[in-house]
Amino acid sequence: MTYVFPDPITRIKLLRKLFLPTVRCSHRYGGVEVTSGGEGALTWLSGEYFPLRLPELVWSGMILTPLDIGLAAFKRLQGHETYCEHEIKKLSPDGFAYIWSLGVSPKSTGKGFGGHLMQTALTAMRSRGHSACLLKTESQRNVSLYEHFGFKKIHANIVPESGLRYWVLRKEL
Repeated sequence: MTYVFPDPITRIKLLRKLFLPTVRCSHRYGGVEVTSGGEGALTWLSGEYFPLRLPELVWSGMILTPLDIGLAAFKRLQGHETYCEHEIKKLSPDGFAYIWSLGVSPKSTGKGFGGHLMQTALTAMRSRGHSACLLKTESQRNVSLYEHFGFKKIHANIVPESGLRYWVLRKEL
């Protein structure tokens, strides 16, 4: 998110405006996992809704994102994400689910909350009949974390518009 919101104070203020529609959308079109104490959350989408289309954007309120976070930030986010979504869709098998976001509060990192959220989400995806789980990260450090959970790297590239490297990982369910 540093690319979208270069200023750290702005980032803190606007991440919530970006995250709340994500939660609404995931709750309806996939799943939301939250730790009992609120230390972290994971959102995921059923592959049939990935990438989001206009009805999902309207229903979740995500259609208002340009107004909520500012046009410049939205253009940066949209340019990066649209490219990645196109690449992920080409790599996705039938019946997949997509981990959209995983976050743990800074004071709670390294305490197993992310792993708990991941296991809970994978179990929910399996129980709903999904065959595989895909995710994307822009953090090389996170690649080894996801590999620890059994994910395999299936793609890496640099987004021309943002200049950011990203990795796509997959886990069979």
